[in-house]
Amino acid sequence: MRRLRLERREFLAWGLAGAATALTYALWPRKAAPSPLLRPPGAQDEDDFISRCLRCQECVRACMTGCLEPAGREFGAERMWTPRFNPALAKCEFELCGRACALACPVGAIRRPRDDEVRIGTARVNREKCIAWAQGKDCLVCHERCSYGAIEPDSRGRPRVREERCTGCGACQNTCVTCPDPAIVVYPPGSSPGAGRGGKQGGGK
Repeated sequence: MRRLRLERREFLAWGLAGAATALTYALWPRKAAPSPLLRPPGAQDEDDFISRCLRCQECVRACMTGCLEPAGREFGAERMWTPRFNPALAKCEFELCGRACALACPVGAIRRPRDDEVRIGTARVNREKCIAWAQGKDCLVCHERCSYGAIEPDSRGRPRVREERCTGCGACQNTCVTCPDPAIVVYPPGSSPGAGRGGKQGGGK
């Protein structure tokens, strides 16, 4: 694919279009999102990403599975309209799409790490919501859907996350049967769930 070259006029047009859309989006009523703010693979340096992103939505349109969406005002004005990876929509198929989001980005805000270097985030199990942990019921859907061997059952058949293997692809969160909210959620690298937002968490220990 040919390298994109932006002329000043195109750069300004993209920026103005993004700003106008962001303003419109800010005025549109939205429900508060319970999920953390996740980024596309290769956009985990938040400060660098925010400074580069034009809010042009090219990556959102290029996403093969439709797992990207514009971040809403609940994430703050600085991050509004930047691309957000939402596992509730779909799993991130970064190995199959060839990093379509990175290829579509006109300013290099999204990098293209190797498959074995992708770390969108880390999945964590909420033991107070998980029916295997809280109710003792048989359920290992997250284990069955994980392509990376990052979720394993313990001696009592309860899911545990092996953090060193987790890519944060969101397959587990997308297919969790717990309602109304999933009992396993992907969090950004280096972050942890709030003490009052989901009870005891199960990781790799």
